[in-house]
Amino acid sequence: MIKWENLLLVAAVAIGASVFITAAFSLGMRWLTNARHIVETSKGSNAATASDSNNPLEVFYRIGSYAMFAVCFAGVIYGIYLIIPFFHLDK
Repeated sequence: MIKWENLLLVAAVAIGASVFITAAFSLGMRWLTNARHIVETSKGSNAATASDSNNPLEVFYRIGSYAMFAVCFAGVIYGIYLIIPFFHLDK
């Protein structure tokens, strides 16, 4: 007999985790692109300040993107940990 509520729970968690990981990666890519765009526009607009890359918005985008990539990495590693039964064997 199939326990439908357990099947729905597993499906909901799998879909939710997939959406979360995908959204975190997409946000990280978007923020990294924004940071690169800020650097490129500052180089193109004024050559004297091209070496000065202390724009706080660029730093925010870059740190945020790396944090989103770390969240994705942690989620993938946790998923691998759950899938591989070697990690759950009693020793």
